[in-house]
Amino acid sequence: MEQFNIQEYLDSGVIELYVFDQLSEAEREAVEKLAAQYPEIQNEIAEVENAMGAYHTMEGLTPPDYILSNILAETAALPAITTAPDPSLKEVKALPRKSVAWLPIAAAVVGLALAGWMFMEKQTAQLNADKLQQELWALRSKEQDCAKDLAFADKQLTILRQQEGNKRVVVKNIDATKKQPIAAVYWNQSQRFAHLDLIDLSYPGSGKQYQLWAFVEGQAAPVSIGVVSWEDIQKGVISFKFDQKPAAFAISLERFGGSPTPTDVRGASAPLENIKG
Repeated sequence: MEQFNIQEYLDSGVIELYVFDQLSEAEREAVEKLAAQYPEIQNEIAEVENAMGAYHTMEGLTPPDYILSNILAETAALPAITTAPDPSLKEVKALPRKSVAWLPIAAAVVGLALAGWMFMEKQTAQLNADKLQQELWALRSKEQDCAKDLAFADKQLTILRQQEGNKRVVVKNIDATKKQPIAAVYWNQSQRFAHLDLIDLSYPGSGKQYQLWAFVEGQAAPVSIGVVSWEDIQKGVISFKFDQKPAAFAISLERFGGSPTPTDVRGASAPLENIKG
């Protein structure tokens, strides 16, 4: 009797089918009997099992059942080689029908399919992680904006409600057909601050700025308190330090940077002496 060809048996693909649990009970018993007799076969079984287990260990992923079943269904349709069996394999009567020359190719296809599936899973997981990271950054940005808005609102309350001595003066449109309030000035005599609050002023236009004025007793011309930053006034009250004592306020539209004297007055207030509070 010729010696049993272990390498040819290992190359037949039966070990892979054994690990994939695709053999009948009799075929499995035949493989296990040979594995007990030949350490090379036992080692090959361990290596294939370890290789398949590495997918789970390294990636933490479980391939779906359809991958293996689809591949085996396709390979089962391949034609078998009709050459006579090797006499050296007479002892291996339980070799499966599929243990022909194409089985190593099928095993390779299974490995490639698993690798491809795992690659797609990793790509999907990475895309999901990137999306979650972007959403986290967006939430953090919103959180920072909310914190800024809250701090600004607290500052506004301090200016308008918590400071003693504020006197609210309404600046009305000088257009006789309108006369509606366009702004309010909170004048604090003790601290010498004028806090301007926008009520109904339209965008000044490119190259233009609103300017706040004070009528001061003893002076014929209005005195400039300061130009209004349109970006800042959109956020809330803006404050101007003014050391003189105003009798009334006015707002004009000027070229960007302001003017030494008002040229386009848009609104004026009543005298402070006529306003309570």
